[in-house]
Amino acid sequence: MVEYLGGRGREEMVYKRQIVATTMLFLGLILWSAEAPAAAWAGDQGTTVSSNPGPSPDQLNALIARCVENQHKSDRAMEEFERVERKITRKGEGPEVVSDFTQRLVPSGNGVIKLPMAQNGMPVSPDAYRAELQYAIRALEIAIHPSDRYKQDLVKFEKRRHDRKDFVDTSAKAFRITWAGRESRGSTTLAKLLLEPDPNYRPNSHLAVTFQHVHAVLWVDEAQGQFARIEGNITSDVTFVGGIAGKIYQGGHFMMEQSEVTPGVWLPTVYTYDVEGRKFLFGFGVHERTEITRYRHVGPPAQAIEVIRGELNNLTAETPFR
Repeated sequence: MVEYLGGRGREEMVYKRQIVATTMLFLGLILWSAEAPAAAWAGDQGTTVSSNPGPSPDQLNALIARCVENQHKSDRAMEEFERVERKITRKGEGPEVVSDFTQRLVPSGNGVIKLPMAQNGMPVSPDAYRAELQYAIRALEIAIHPSDRYKQDLVKFEKRRHDRKDFVDTSAKAFRITWAGRESRGSTTLAKLLLEPDPNYRPNSHLAVTFQHVHAVLWVDEAQGQFARIEGNITSDVTFVGGIAGKIYQGGHFMMEQSEVTPGVWLPTVYTYDVEGRKFLFGFGVHERTEITRYRHVGPPAQAIEVIRGELNNLTAETPFR
């Protein structure tokens, strides 16, 4: 089933996961998922590089500021990139896979259109995928000639985008950032930073409260001024409304990586989450790995629709409807 994530309901849930994941890149939240294999980095340790001196405090602050600004640029650029997302959900922290779902995400101007591609190793049929492309074209036509509902959703989308930007801008205040040297990972050398909660920080939102319970390690590409990887742990229980609304338990772990998909644009490539908690009276667990591949710039809806139309025409010529 095709999902158009431009309005309420599931789009709200997906956006909340997006805002957490983006913020995690800088400092370490835990409630989302996303993208591409991390073969060289998954759980391994890089080689410490000791010959080069570390930056001064002012230089470190300038580096973080540059990374934040570049992250904002990449966040905006992502709204014009389609990508393929594969989410693998496990039962607990063991190897047993509960579901393996692959879908294509096409930007719609106020969200994304999700086109299922495969589930548990079984690809969708050509006829089903053709129907998905037709639906995507109709959704993009609405974006080009917006209805009143689309305009209302766009206002909400713009507000959430603004909130996310503000959240990333102010999040540095929540942590004490310590230089931990440089590490060589494959052919790349990255700066390694330790993030610990600043006891003087006063959260200004319920989401920001999470920062007080997270310890993380952040890797940065100094030359490009880009966040490359973050890995962290929940070191104490996170409660909401005094524990009545819910709780995230101590011991959770997350990891996120991103890489350059086009010059100057770094986007997520893999997320992993192993988190346990409780929502009201019901327990939950999030044990997911999401890989994102095949980033492609398709532009705004007026440009993206031509890409989808071309694919639909080619697919129809190759395999006519039966």
